[in-house]
Amino acid sequence: MKKYLLLIEDEKLWEKFKEIIEKDINSEIIELIKHKIGGKK
Repeated sequence: MKKYLLLIEDEKLWEKFKEIIEKDINSEIIELIKHKIGGKK
């Protein structure tokens, strides 16, 4: 498994994201990536 560093410049946007996620942050980001490339949600 590879690990990546995520840099967030917009702290207000990040706070909003953290408020709406249902799972852990890594799982939510993976779901967003899958959705963006046309995979299953």
